[in-house]
Amino acid sequence: MGCNYKKDNSYSSENNQYAENYYRIKRHNHEFESSTDYEEDDEGVEHNHRIAGVSGPPIKYGKSHIHKIHVLTDTFDDHFHEICDTTGPAIYIGDGKHIHVIKGTTEEADGHTHDYFFATLIQDPTNVPEDRKC
Repeated sequence: MGCNYKKDNSYSSENNQYAENYYRIKRHNHEFESSTDYEEDDEGVEHNHRIAGVSGPPIKYGKSHIHKIHVLTDTFDDHFHEICDTTGPAIYIGDGKHIHVIKGTTEEADGHTHDYFFATLIQDPTNVPEDRKC
């Protein structure tokens, strides 16, 4: 499985007012799960694929960071697709937590590709401050 990651990412954190206040590049990764859009294979069968995995570690990107994603989709009718991409910069959601958005197209297999668009899960979801626990 070869992987040529995007060198430029079209996402921007300029509108993310929390980015500069909360930016810290700690070692972490993100889980993700989603589905691709529907496409027809070379036999005309319409289908989609499931995507799940864990990102790579953070990579400094301006005043934020991004993550590499490298996974295979699930198998449908004896084929699967490779996803090799980078997330957008961090989007802070409060309490020092953040997510990332990723949008792209799978590698071609069985005569077609699939588009995907999803957000990662928050980093370290079980680390809830004591004063915020129910």
